[in-house]
Amino acid sequence: MKLIGVTDDRHTVNDLLMKLQQTEQYFDAFILREKSKTDEQIKELINRLKTVHFPMEKLILHARPDLASYLFLSNVQLTGYGLSLRDARAHFPSIHFGRSVHSLLEAKQAEVEGADWLLYGHVYETQSKEGLDPRGTEELFTIAASCTVPVYAIGGIKPGHLPDLRSNGVAGAAILSPLSCENAVVAVNAYRNMIDNEME
Repeated sequence: MKLIGVTDDRHTVNDLLMKLQQTEQYFDAFILREKSKTDEQIKELINRLKTVHFPMEKLILHARPDLASYLFLSNVQLTGYGLSLRDARAHFPSIHFGRSVHSLLEAKQAEVEGADWLLYGHVYETQSKEGLDPRGTEELFTIAASCTVPVYAIGGIKPGHLPDLRSNGVAGAAILSPLSCENAVVAVNAYRNMIDNEME
């Protein structure tokens, strides 16, 4: 089971660089969801990560295949709106694409269009989606059973949720809040330990 960190667009480049370096060993990948940062700030972040030999294959740029191509990044997470998956794959054939989905219908369509992985949420109640009812796990488990590409869960996931997700075919979990908190290493390590203990 994989663990994916999601950045929250609340840190400076310096602070984000530190967070990524501190927690890299616990994550299989990071979705860089930095919507308010300029292209120059993203370029600075990536270039500084390269200078400290951060594994570039772990980085997934959010919604910007053009910028990912410029920076020689190979993974992009597309939203459920904006650039279509078909167009993205046509223009950037060397990039691997994930698609955010919110239903079985969207998931099946994304798979047909060539998504390399799917991200479904929000699964549990979370402060980042305050006022919106969580979607729960029933449809998530149906998607995981129905699709041939990896399906990841996002939204309010706690370490205790991971065994149930894994036993129902979910490929991994994407977490945002633990990466953002002050004691990120301690928070994220709890997830990593749960996953490692489950695999023993």
